[in-house]
Amino acid sequence: SLAVLQALEDGLKKADADPSVKAVMICGENGKFSAGADIRGFSSPKRHGLALGPIVSLIESIEKPVVAAIEGVALGGGLEVALGCHYRIAHVKVTHPAGQRGCRREPGTDGTRR
Repeated sequence: SLAVLQALEDGLKKADADPSVKAVMICGENGKFSAGADIRGFSSPKRHGLALGPIVSLIESIEKPVVAAIEGVALGGGLEVALGCHYRIAHVKVTHPAGQRGCRREPGTDGTRR
């Protein structure tokens, strides 16, 4: 959702600017890392402005270590966020299909290049 993207961008920028922060950990809640985009927002007129690609690029550009703590599912854009992190730690029961084979879609944020 746009709120999640905005919170992720804000948190990353804040952590990057704070010299007391030595590393960043990205995690989900309720036992899920991220199931990707909320398709209900695809047709939203408010969708303009934030996109996943620049946020993944921001993750990659931060000089502090960025770690994805993956639990439950990491699908679609959530998997691409995890791939953009410098390190990934995953629970043994994580579900993360490579690509979007079940949806017959290619990842939209350079996920096939990570």
